[in-house]
Amino acid sequence: MTTKLSPDRAAELHAAVVDACERMGLSSDGAQLIKYTVNAVYRLDIPVVVRMGSGNVGQVRGHRLIETAQWLAARDAPTVRLLDGHQPVIVDGYTVTFWHELETRTDWTARHLAQPLRALHRLSPTASLPAWNPFDIARRRLDAADSSLPSDDLRWLRDQWRAAEQCYAETKSTMPMGVIHGDPHTGNLLLDESGRIVLCDLDETGVGPLAWDLVPQAVGAARFDRADFYSEFVEAYGSDVREEPYWPVLERIRELIMVTGVVPDMGHRPEIAAEHAHRLASLRSGDTSAIWHRYQ
Repeated sequence: MTTKLSPDRAAELHAAVVDACERMGLSSDGAQLIKYTVNAVYRLDIPVVVRMGSGNVGQVRGHRLIETAQWLAARDAPTVRLLDGHQPVIVDGYTVTFWHELETRTDWTARHLAQPLRALHRLSPTASLPAWNPFDIARRRLDAADSSLPSDDLRWLRDQWRAAEQCYAETKSTMPMGVIHGDPHTGNLLLDESGRIVLCDLDETGVGPLAWDLVPQAVGAARFDRADFYSEFVEAYGSDVREEPYWPVLERIRELIMVTGVVPDMGHRPEIAAEHAHRLASLRSGDTSAIWHRYQ
């Protein structure tokens, strides 16, 4: 795991993991940080994965996540399963959830990604599922922005999100709605005990535009130089979101998410500052050809 944290943040996260595991009756011995983009993700010595969201955003999303995961499990959806027990666990400003650890792979293809998405999109939503709402999440993240983010950039992001929300409201009625994952990519694929490909990272899962689940790969084709992967994905899924009239709206939302998600934590993540500045500068200048890189 290549993510680099400030010593204070590393110690804070470790203490929270230990406390949360104790409350769940689990041993935290050997807990290892395996991923940290928006949420911190730990693997325990036992086959359990611990996910930690911070602050008000993490708490709101954590309760939403539990309800959604339970809804999906009741319908045998191709998604990861929660560990038994009362969740989420709230510890020192962190909202912690516990999941069964499943097999990961490094050779996932676009066809593998399309498979569980198609199954998820066939589910019939109910009123108990939350609505997809990136705008409220963005507002919360910007309200919690780290002081290292220049005030001019913060104002610009707020303005861009307001404009994107208005454009979405004007075009939403033209978009087919259904159950969506919210952030599908091969890093969110796992293999369950039966050999079924399932999706993890259900924070954004709910009822929203079905086309939204195609947007990450379409944006990735341009921003991460993954055109071949996207072509395979279009063939496997059967639709190219870039041909839809509302594509520019969804594309803009996705790109804004990719520069907004980390702003509350930038002061504790010195390694992401340069990449964040690069992404933000390309958006502000209108440079649609700039290649982005993954946060480290």
